[in-house]
Amino acid sequence: MKDVSPSRVFFKSLVLYGLVNLAFGFVNPPVGRLSIYNWLVPGRERVPYEREVEYYLGAHTIPVFEDMDAMYHSHILSRPKQPDEYRVVLVGDSSTWGFGLRPEDTQAGKITRLNLTTCTGKRIVAYNAAFPLPYVMKDLLIMDNVRAYEPDLYLWFITLDAFRNRTIFTDYFLEPYAERVLDLREKYELNHLDITDLSVPTFWQQTIIGQRSRLKKIALLQIHGFGWNATGLDYLYHGSTGLSQDQSESLLFELYKPGELQLDSLLFDVLDAGYAHAEDTPLLIVNEPIFVAAGKNKELRYNEYYPRWAYDEYVNYLDIFMEDRAYPYINAWDKLPSSEFTDSPFHRTPLGEKLLAELIAPELLDLACK
Repeated sequence: MKDVSPSRVFFKSLVLYGLVNLAFGFVNPPVGRLSIYNWLVPGRERVPYEREVEYYLGAHTIPVFEDMDAMYHSHILSRPKQPDEYRVVLVGDSSTWGFGLRPEDTQAGKITRLNLTTCTGKRIVAYNAAFPLPYVMKDLLIMDNVRAYEPDLYLWFITLDAFRNRTIFTDYFLEPYAERVLDLREKYELNHLDITDLSVPTFWQQTIIGQRSRLKKIALLQIHGFGWNATGLDYLYHGSTGLSQDQSESLLFELYKPGELQLDSLLFDVLDAGYAHAEDTPLLIVNEPIFVAAGKNKELRYNEYYPRWAYDEYVNYLDIFMEDRAYPYINAWDKLPSSEFTDSPFHRTPLGEKLLAELIAPELLDLACK
């Protein structure tokens, strides 16, 4: 028997590892689709997310926004569609995802629990595909991905904050999907989308070494599935002290002063792209409710995010934009009492979600029956 040479073993292992890395980079296998969810453990009712890293373990979750296959293969949306099911898919920001709420109390949960049926007798089942980020280009990218799960209707929640170009969102969410984002911008002529810093991953960035962070998160998400199965926790619920009715005297909206907002230079063309991309699938847009303060300086600001001048300009512009195109649309910005908001001017209480679902239901049923 020949002696084993440690140096030869090391060299062969190194060569094999290099070959596997090269093969991974060339093939770019859909690793995110390898999931224990929906067969070994239950699927999640919303995509994995948690605001603070230290809570990941306790909440049995970890964000994997770099891989939408992993996000949605851990989700009940990836289950086979039932013959009697009319599938409504919700996209939007943290208020739609449901900060501070259990899955059954989110907008998707409340719509499903209305027990609505279409004119043909199909059950209306709502799925929460939202990701906590106010950015319409992120929503379009998600709609592009979840069309593989056979939606019968898209329900898209928007607010003024979601229409601004922000480099941080390009780096944070769009970068892993650079090629697809560039394709969507060209296809729908999204001339206002600022993605000058977006770069397509190099070959080496697509190898195992380059993708090690993403692969680690995908593996951890599977491990967290057992904790999710045991506890039903997908989020640690932070307490809320409520919102102040008193507002500041500032008239600024971010860095904008009155008269500087120029709404026609923001990302409203992404809404056009959304309706075009949905094709024959109905799309209903909802301008989501906001907290309206009733205390000091209420004549200057609706809340800590929006001075009145900025939000009023936005609502007027949006109404005209949607009316000119005859898009299905609900403007619900002032439809909830201020008592039904929690830790931000957008996050709603369970009762607020129920009231909003009841407001949306007639228009949803109308579209489902056409």
